[in-house]
Amino acid sequence: MIHERINPIGLDQLIHKAQKKIYAALTNKWSIDIEAYPRCYVIEDDQEKRTVEHYTSKNEYSGNLIVSENDKFFFTAEDDQDRINNIQFETKVKLYFILDLKFIYPDEPGRCDSKVLADIVNAVDKSGGFTNEYTIVTDYQSVFESFEYSFDNMQPYYCFRIDLKTIPYSIDSTC
Repeated sequence: MIHERINPIGLDQLIHKAQKKIYAALTNKWSIDIEAYPRCYVIEDDQEKRTVEHYTSKNEYSGNLIVSENDKFFFTAEDDQDRINNIQFETKVKLYFILDLKFIYPDEPGRCDSKVLADIVNAVDKSGGFTNEYTIVTDYQSVFESFEYSFDNMQPYYCFRIDLKTIPYSIDSTC
């Protein structure tokens, strides 16, 4: 299921296009139901616990996405948006994946994380919107840094993050 942002502009439009392309590529390849989220938000509660949540509507949020329920990917964009000329900006975006490997390649005899990562890198490379220079963070404790979460990277879950840099975009672009 793809969770789309209503009327995205600027950075959200760039992420929206990439989200749809990555979702299409992965669902066509894997035959699983994957949850695809747009740019999500870091929420800090009264005890300073940080979660990542999807804004649903009317000041309502999804709850913490960093859980081992449903195969999913989501974006965050907490860095500054740097102006590079009169009409264009660039920033860094983090793309998170939480996947249950046993359903992606069920006939694979071993842990198929390298095969899954290759599929995802291929989809990200074809998605547009980002430079081809990025970092893949695979240590699950580093992936979620200071966020509150309730699982680990034990078989069959595969959790990782791709740190991306956008190509120049217009902050008010709607197409």
